[in-house]
Formats: sequence, C-alpha cells, structure tokens
Amino acid sequence: MGGVMFQAKLMVWLTIIVFVIFGALFVVSPSVMFERVTDTEITSTSGKIDISAMYGGLSIAIGVILAKLVLTHDTLRTAVLAASWIAGLMALTRGLAIAVVHNPNETMWLYFSTELFFTMWGLFILRKLRSRRFYFK
Repeated sequence: MGGVMFQAKLMVWLTIIVFVIFGALFVVSPSVMFERVTDTEITSTSGKIDISAMYGGLSIAIGVILAKLVLTHDTLRTAVLAASWIAGLMALTRGLAIAVVHNPNETMWLYFSTELFFTMWGLFILRKLRSRRFYFK
C-alpha cells in the first residue's frame, strides 16, 4: 500500500507546486500573466490589483492549505479529496465555458486537460485509499 500513499502525496505536492508558482507569477507580474492566460490586456490599475489578489493570493492560499493538509498523516485523504475537488470543479466550469464560448486558446486547453488528469488521478487515489486499512498511526 506504500504505492498509493506515495501517489497521494505526489499528487497533492504537484498540485501545491502548480498553485504556488501560478499564484506567485500573478503577484509578481499580473499584466503579463493575465494576457498570457486570456489573450486580453488589463487596462486599469485596480484591475491589476484585483487580478494579483484573486489569481495570485487565492492560488497561493490554496497551495498553503493543501500543504497543511498533506503534511499531517491524518489529513492526507482530505488533502487528496480537496485537490481532486479543486481540479474537478475547475475542469467542469472551464469545460462548460469552452462549450458555450467556443474557440479557447492553447492555454485554456492545457489547463482543461491538466485539470481533468488531476481529477481522474485523485479519484483513482481516493478509491485506493478508501479500501486501505490504517492499522498504525
């Protein structure tokens, strides 16, 4: 069962790394990142501040919360569940937006496919963790 524990930790740590780096890039350079992701320019200073806080601060906060969960053995399953829900809901809402709006850029397809992958990987891990008995703490 060590393999599933390793996968669980790996999946969550990769999620943490992605969120923290993504968030840090939005804090440091909100205009460049926003344009890269959306093909749209931020035209106001308040827009830059808000994008920095929402994409930057919120992404870093998600990473920090997941790190707190994954570092405690008793909350590893919760960490995987949270990472799976985050990826799954992002994939669902992005997929719906793609279906309605059409013609997304390559970045949107990259994010969507990554979110789907992490959702499926997380569900696989959760299925394995559910059947695992914890005899020792």
